[in-house]
Amino acid sequence: MARYQIWDKQSDVYTPSGEHFTAEEWENMYPWVKIPGAKMIVTTGIINGGTAMEFEQTKAIYKQNGAAITEDMTDEEVLAAIEDFEDNPPGANEPTVEERTASALEFLALNSLPDEEVI
Repeated sequence: MARYQIWDKQSDVYTPSGEHFTAEEWENMYPWVKIPGAKMIVTTGIINGGTAMEFEQTKAIYKQNGAAITEDMTDEEVLAAIEDFEDNPPGANEPTVEERTASALEFLALNSLPDEEVI
């Protein structure tokens, strides 16, 4: 099941805290969504108010951070690419510079210890 969707500006919104908003109340809380052409990303499912992100800005940020987003994608394809990026972030399994440095220093320290003599 998809994690995100474009809010239809008609559905009621339910937040994780349990609050319920009518479409009008939600629009009054986020007045930018009334701008013609503005799209709001919300979560899917019954609790659809888990997030409220402006579509174009979110798309640009994820693209800049390395998500596989192209200009010819549909809104649904962009949302799927965002989810894929969140599920599989680039470099998630690569050690950081600090981790590599710490490992090298640990190796040097252990390598400089005298050999243990067996009696």
